[in-house]
Amino acid sequence: MPHRSSRADAIERWLSVARSWQPSPSHDGREVLFVSDRTGLPLAWRCPVRPGPSRPLVRSPDRVGRVDASPTGPRAVLSRDAGGNEVWQLELVDLSGGGVLPLTSDPKVMNLAHGWMDDGRRFLYASNARDFRYFDVYARDVDSSGAPVSVFSGDAWHMAYGTRGDRVLVGRLNTFLNIDLFLVEGRRVVHLNPHDGEVSVSSATVGADAVYVATNPGREFLGLYRYPFDGGSPTRVREYPGDVECVRASPSGDRLLLSVNRGGWSELREFDPATGRDRKVPLDPPGVITELQWRADGTSVVYDLGWANGHEIFLRRLAERRSVRLTRSPIPPPFPLPAPRAGTVTAEDGLAVPYWEYVRDSHRARGTIFWVHGGPEGQARPEFDADLGAAVGEGWRVIVPNVRGSTGYGRTYVHLDDVRRRMDSVRDLRDLARALARSRKAEPGEIGILGGSYGGFMVLAAITTYPELWGAAVEYFGISNFVTFLERTAEWRRSQREAEYGNLAHDREFLTEISPIHHLDRVRAPLLVAHGKNDVRVPFGEAEQIVRELSDRGARVELVAFENEGHGFSRRENQLTALRRSLAFLAEHVGAPPRPPRVRAGRGASARATPRSGRRRTPATSARSRSTGGRP
Repeated sequence: MPHRSSRADAIERWLSVARSWQPSPSHDGREVLFVSDRTGLPLAWRCPVRPGPSRPLVRSPDRVGRVDASPTGPRAVLSRDAGGNEVWQLELVDLSGGGVLPLTSDPKVMNLAHGWMDDGRRFLYASNARDFRYFDVYARDVDSSGAPVSVFSGDAWHMAYGTRGDRVLVGRLNTFLNIDLFLVEGRRVVHLNPHDGEVSVSSATVGADAVYVATNPGREFLGLYRYPFDGGSPTRVREYPGDVECVRASPSGDRLLLSVNRGGWSELREFDPATGRDRKVPLDPPGVITELQWRADGTSVVYDLGWANGHEIFLRRLAERRSVRLTRSPIPPPFPLPAPRAGTVTAEDGLAVPYWEYVRDSHRARGTIFWVHGGPEGQARPEFDADLGAAVGEGWRVIVPNVRGSTGYGRTYVHLDDVRRRMDSVRDLRDLARALARSRKAEPGEIGILGGSYGGFMVLAAITTYPELWGAAVEYFGISNFVTFLERTAEWRRSQREAEYGNLAHDREFLTEISPIHHLDRVRAPLLVAHGKNDVRVPFGEAEQIVRELSDRGARVELVAFENEGHGFSRRENQLTALRRSLAFLAEHVGAPPRPPRVRAGRGASARATPRSGRRRTPATSARSRSTGGRP
């Protein structure tokens, strides 16, 4: 087994693999602004479109969540919070070196950036300044010291999806999965999609002739729909075998770029609404797109792409066959992480539950870890995750399930865990563990389980509901008590989360019944808990109470707390602390040390031959904790 310091160095190397995301092309098309964590904290960067070195846009002691380049001049707006508290403030940055000007400054008010209007003078954002429970949409004239202008307000969460000229497309989030769209032009407001029941919207854009939306009225998956400006009847333009996730109209508004989720992988497509021509734009490597933007000339697009071994910014000239990678992590992955294998298991009720399997060498895996995603309206996808890479590098088989309630598998699937069906999704973990035991990939009682945010609840629910299955558990910033969570979560989140989990006024008894904090007498597995003290989504008290209760019972439990983190770990030193301790904790209680490579005896060789070297080569690894874990 390698020396402890070698293992630590391997984990640190994995975590040093930089990610770059959220590209925003400059007004002249010569540069792309983006967010990257290459210095150990997410900050704003810039790079030329002709491959060259990336440079920091501004230096900051706090993380940057987003950067938006102006469409008309050398400036940008960036979002920054403090200590992971998610109270985002907006700043205007002069790209020519003229400094930084605060646009918002109230430390109690959250400001969510949405992008520039076409004039390059007004910037759209949502703010809860009027009432901490709700978000109104504002336009701020960055050249004026006057107050921002209200675009759309009301007692709900609103956001701006897109703009063209003076038109602004606004969404009202009744829930995260049920959204109303309004087209605002001055005082004229058109409700584009009045509906009964639930209609989801993943993306929308204002084209030259209409609004184009990724939505699912009356259907399982999100397709491409056209909504006339005057509020007339919508048209279903195109459907794909999966959800349309991102829709972007070209600068002239006559063409669309789409990303489609096909079984977790992204497919990039170019669509011409006038002719109906639909063309697939191949991705190399295959992966997952989280953002794409047209450049001003309308001939090319920039996008970010995550795959097993990186998360970078790419440029694609649509007339050419290949994309150009614009960013490259200064430190590459220590070894090529194999692409995950997709599998499904049949649950007790007959439902097919998908999962991903990561393993470097199936014959020599030291044990199995379940890695549970957050949300619950989220989806584990085959993109770069340094935490996961580090675990695979340590010799683990990692199983990443998409239990019922996950997105990406249709409207019916995502609602199979709602409120009173919450524990059905926990049962999926049991059924998957039993299936792996039958295939001899895991032994009951010898499986590790790890999850963050809502995935943290799933971990706690699993070890209290099916305690015989788990050898050890790691829970990051998870829910231990639904009642205290809903009482203490940030005001702007409560109604959205009650729509998913249940309402305290009507479901308190049920929420109490399923809360892991009330079933700790069943816990057998040692538990490690990691949490940021500035978490406004899942307050730190959720960690404190589970650790206190288990400690009072004499159970094996540890707490790793971070003073300068919120919901997720954004600072590399904290990510490293959490991951090192997590993998060491799992190794202490689950599985065995990685076995050395088997040596096949050649002709005339002894069957008892030993490896050529007494030292086992340990792949250097890097990891990064999920920063938000979805919507707990």
